[in-house]
Amino acid sequence: MFKWNRVLVALIGVPLLLFIYAGESFFRINLYGLPMLIFTNLVIGIGIYEFYKMIKISGKEVYDKFGIIVAITIPNLVYLSNQSHYSYLEQELIAVVLIVATIFMLTYRVFRNQIKGTLEKVSYTLLGIIYVSVFFSQIINLYFLGAVFPLILQVLVWVSDTSAGIVGVAIGRKFFKNGFTEISPKKSVEGALGSIIFTGLAFVLIVVLYIERINGATIGEIFLSFIMGAIISVVAQIGDLIESLFKRECGVKDSGTILMGHGGILDRFDSMILVLPFVTMVLYFFHLYISYQYGIN
Repeated sequence: MFKWNRVLVALIGVPLLLFIYAGESFFRINLYGLPMLIFTNLVIGIGIYEFYKMIKISGKEVYDKFGIIVAITIPNLVYLSNQSHYSYLEQELIAVVLIVATIFMLTYRVFRNQIKGTLEKVSYTLLGIIYVSVFFSQIINLYFLGAVFPLILQVLVWVSDTSAGIVGVAIGRKFFKNGFTEISPKKSVEGALGSIIFTGLAFVLIVVLYIERINGATIGEIFLSFIMGAIISVVAQIGDLIESLFKRECGVKDSGTILMGHGGILDRFDSMILVLPFVTMVLYFFHLYISYQYGIN
């Protein structure tokens, strides 16, 4: 049966995402990154609510309300640090937030004289904050570094996810029978390999269309682009499997139902949740290397 609700969500969601990612650059308007901030807050707020709900469905305890408040604080601190041009403060601020949150929860347990479930409740609360909020908040850093970064990453994640499904259905499990049967029964190794190839080619196409227009793309740049796209696909698929791991552990099919036929927020952004901090880390260490190599502060 054709699901019109899935089409409706896609028709509204895709243009909206494109505006959030590239609207300010394309229309040459300065909204100070507020659309991205609002979007990030919504994804993190709903995403961490879904995460804690899954944990409670599994019968475990979590400080959900406290965790949501802390999680929402982080993207706003990241935004303010970028706006103040002291982005290095963001790392310290996030560390402080996590430390204070941990101390607060443990101190609360001590004064309430609560022993049983302390490790479980505190650990799951912190896991949600780090996995959903700290990871996804990196989209703000990348946006202020260059609005093209989140857009390209989102396109590559879409290509990775779509090509994995198409190749998986077309070929099936002809060569690798087991696949990822425990974590995600519908995913196959063939689909994963197809995703890596097509995502690599997609990034090559992006680079050629962009760089060729400026000064021409060399063979080395094309090869490097393919490798980078392939790595992004691997990270994206691991991100997908991590969320599937959480869902299997908690005994749920989808993280939520807010997207009408597309599952929850975590189901749609599971790959980006891992890709964003990965790319941020790569760029950070690349910056450190360049700074050390050329003596740049």
